[in-house]
Amino acid sequence: MNKIIKARKYSSSKLQELLDEVTPLEMEQTKTKMQLAARIEDFMRAKGWNKSQFATKIGKNPSEITKWLSGTQNFTVDVLTEIASTLDVELVALFGKQQIQVIYRKEIVVKSVAIPAAIKLTTPYNQREGVFGNCYYTSQGIKSNFSQLYQA
Repeated sequence: MNKIIKARKYSSSKLQELLDEVTPLEMEQTKTKMQLAARIEDFMRAKGWNKSQFATKIGKNPSEITKWLSGTQNFTVDVLTEIASTLDVELVALFGKQQIQVIYRKEIVVKSVAIPAAIKLTTPYNQREGVFGNCYYTSQGIKSNFSQLYQA
């Protein structure tokens, strides 16, 4: 079983100096690349593919897939489109937030005790022209005086 090791906090004046040189735009770019790499890997795992299998499916070397998943790759639109197509997802799904999966569903049945009323559906054609004419529909399939006129 893998043991989870908690990260240690480390403070260094040199490290802080380096981080201070990074602009907010560069930080956002790095964050986006890392999220994109994580989304690609999530879609791969959802299909049950490892790096080698994905490389075979997309026609690339496994080393290139490793670069993609490192979070440092600058992708072209063409490569992203190729990745999305191979994973059978839309391109925007690679950038979107992960959808919440519905795990539990509850069905609610509502029954009415009221007498269903007929609903009159009118088409632009009249009966004399012999197309559809006036139509009547009753809810829940209960026949009324008007249900004989329903023509669909």
